[in-house]
Amino acid sequence: MITPGEYLELLDARLPGLVAGAHLYGSRVLDDVVPDSDLDVVIELSAPAELPSVEGVDVAVVLVGSLEKPVFDVTPLAGEVTPVLWQQLRTVGRTLRGPRPSCPGSAADVEAYCRDNLVSYWKRDFDRFRAVLPSLDLAAPIPRESLLWVGLGPARLWHTIRTGEIVGKSRAGELAAARWPDLPVLDLVASRRGADVPLTVAHAKASLELFDRILADVTS
Repeated sequence: MITPGEYLELLDARLPGLVAGAHLYGSRVLDDVVPDSDLDVVIELSAPAELPSVEGVDVAVVLVGSLEKPVFDVTPLAGEVTPVLWQQLRTVGRTLRGPRPSCPGSAADVEAYCRDNLVSYWKRDFDRFRAVLPSLDLAAPIPRESLLWVGLGPARLWHTIRTGEIVGKSRAGELAAARWPDLPVLDLVASRRGADVPLTVAHAKASLELFDRILADVTS
């Protein structure tokens, strides 16, 4: 797992003098680092340039000054920028280089983005899974990484829509498990944290049920 300092050293060696700002978000500022966590970082460049691709780094690249604008007015040089990212940077983000950004935005922008993402991104994928589920063996093993992504991702949006707070996947899973204790969401949380929990198609089916309940909860 590359450290923030090592990543900045690499960028400075490849792009001397261009990296004007660097800001952490994601698991490292949400108290949710696990062994396979990516390094989530926003890089500000003083001039357009292409960053080297580094395994385990999820980077959004913007020009200097972009983080002082509303997110809807920013076109990134690489990666994606969203109202949720902007909120993280202005609240819990950690600045490694440059001034702390203001990232102007509103709670309404964040909620609207989360609601739209539940339908435009997650519902589409879950509907595809719903169509093939009857043909699957519930006891069959399922890839861990993909299941943790779909099983815990919507819960993060659910919590943000309800409270405005942004949390990591593990905490979101705990909160969803407390709300719907009949679903095996804590198995996913334990697996994410490194426990040897066998994950099966039955867990994927439960993740679909969790998504349906989340969607009903935020639209009721």
